[in-house]
Amino acid sequence: MMGRARKTNFLRPLYRMGWLTIWSAWVVVLFYGVPAWVPYNDKLTWVVLTVLVTTVAYGLHRLLDYFVTGRPLRAPRQIGG
Repeated sequence: MMGRARKTNFLRPLYRMGWLTIWSAWVVVLFYGVPAWVPYNDKLTWVVLTVLVTTVAYGLHRLLDYFVTGRPLRAPRQIGG
């Protein structure tokens, strides 16, 4: 079945570089940023900052997905019900 080429075919390198940049920055912030900002014995703040940084990285990834592929930012599917 021959259809129109997907929009991502042309922008695939841009998408992959964006993905790599976002998640590489996430790893760097988790391994270098969080330990520099939070004392070692403050575990709750470590968890909160880790969740916050992960949420920001996921949001940026979804925005990249929206701008490059044109997919709408739908909410995740609900399981059950």
